[in-house]
Amino acid sequence: MSRLRKAWDAWPEWADDGERDHFFAETAGKARAMAYRSWSNAGSVTFREIIVRRAKHKDVVLPDEHRLVADLSPEQRQMVAHAFGRDRHGSGYRDHYCVDPGNLDMLSLAWEFGLFSGPWGERAYGDTGMWCGAFFYLTELGKLVAASMLPTYGGDHA
Repeated sequence: MSRLRKAWDAWPEWADDGERDHFFAETAGKARAMAYRSWSNAGSVTFREIIVRRAKHKDVVLPDEHRLVADLSPEQRQMVAHAFGRDRHGSGYRDHYCVDPGNLDMLSLAWEFGLFSGPWGERAYGDTGMWCGAFFYLTELGKLVAASMLPTYGGDHA
């Protein structure tokens, strides 16, 4: 089974047709509130001026939580989430984690669970140019597990 992250287009009633933003929310009311919070700092819109319509073509389908997630420690979950890029940029834009090549949590994620490959790029035991550590890259299974950990709503922060 999968989870649906509903997309909504929002625009001020006085805006041109091309000036639309989209938001992910469970309901139109929540999308409208998100639009208001996003735009009200500029003082350019009131709550009642915001129009919201479903944008099904922008919906995101997320997988249910993978069975391996239950076996991961909170630290390991954070490592997987960080490697997947869950921060202000959204999620899924990154696929690596830099850490000491002997980190036991990472070695477990790589060799026991198969969520990462590596270590890669280590020189002089982790001295990798401007980085201090070695790189571990999410495998396809690791990306699937990371995507399954994404919240349906509420942002992409872990």
